[in-house]
Amino acid sequence: MNDTISERYQRLSRQFSEMLDDVPDDAWTAPTPCAGWDVRDVLRHVVDTNRDFLGRHVELDPATGDLRADWESVRTLTQEVLRDGRGETEFEGYFGPTTVAEVIDRFYGTDLLVHRWDIARAAGATEHEALDDADAAHYLEVARSNGDALRMDGVCGPEVPAPADATTGERLIAFLGRQPR
Repeated sequence: MNDTISERYQRLSRQFSEMLDDVPDDAWTAPTPCAGWDVRDVLRHVVDTNRDFLGRHVELDPATGDLRADWESVRTLTQEVLRDGRGETEFEGYFGPTTVAEVIDRFYGTDLLVHRWDIARAAGATEHEALDDADAAHYLEVARSNGDALRMDGVCGPEVPAPADATTGERLIAFLGRQPR
């Protein structure tokens, strides 16, 4: 699969929303593989970090406080930014010169894929745990390219061993410090 950033984001954000639709009402406080975070905390992280980044580059509507509505709002805005050319805006990022679109792909695309898995695992929505091999391979390469920054406090824990027969998605999950099975 040789997607553009916009196509990949659209697919991953749609999958993330579909998974959120399947979270049972009683699972929002379930603990996730992210130490100390429940399902609601993971969604809040996805919403807040996306809003924080976008807010530095484009005008945002105020957050409503309804996490699900705020997710859909930031999702829609991100898709617009990627389609209308604002994603090509260049700036000096943490790893050097980059564009808004590249950061959306590298960091927020990774979050959508991996945190979909985290929430699905915690909420028992196992039909959403499988990660597409092409997406997982892309984000495994991205994660490896982050070097030591990936293991900074509050980012990802140490890599855990993946099973010998692990899928690419399971290898990504293990690389990011989560137990795939």
